[in-house]
Amino acid sequence: MPITNYSVLVGDPVSGKVVGGGKSVHYQITMQGQGGPFTAAVNIQSTDGSEVLYAIVEDFTPPDEAGLLALPLGMHRLKSEEGGLALDYVRSTVAGEAMIAREQMMLLPKANEKAKGGKGEEELLRRARTKALENAVVTLLNMTVEDKDGVIYAFGSSFADDGKVDGIHDIHMNQGNPKGSFSKDNGVWQDGALLIHLPSKGTWTAVFLAFQTESWDTDAEGNQA
Repeated sequence: MPITNYSVLVGDPVSGKVVGGGKSVHYQITMQGQGGPFTAAVNIQSTDGSEVLYAIVEDFTPPDEAGLLALPLGMHRLKSEEGGLALDYVRSTVAGEAMIAREQMMLLPKANEKAKGGKGEEELLRRARTKALENAVVTLLNMTVEDKDGVIYAFGSSFADDGKVDGIHDIHMNQGNPKGSFSKDNGVWQDGALLIHLPSKGTWTAVFLAFQTESWDTDAEGNQA
């Protein structure tokens, strides 16, 4: 069964912070938009312990730039189908080339630190492994905040609190999961990502996230082929 409420949150970013602990660490971005404020929860560590893969693509061109720029600030439901604004890591193309390739994705760097000062080694490893991606997201967030017209487009699954849509998560690849607790999220044309637009510079930057356990060889249902 695919993820629920596949959407894109178009927002004016205000701030960001690390939330969660253990195996569930996110970088939470607060964004303004019609019906907001909203939060975008970006995975910087896997909840199931699998390795996080990421790619930051500068000078990016969205598959449908005009369609994105036509969206007002706020949350927008998307149809999980080809030909619209939906993203698919395996199937989306830009000018005839793959939007993102598995070979472009990097593993979060592993730490060399040893336990010291009474802190557990696992905690030191967790902090060091997430810092590279966290720093990159923070840098992009600050650049977008400083640009008075900067906008973040966060693709994923919208969630609600007491019936009010207030955020988006699953901002990562949502297909190719092996059989298990996350295989129910498999689907096509429903992948998550962050696209950052800085009008003052005329640039787009994309942040793609996936997990090492996810396959890039998927069938029409998004399951491992």
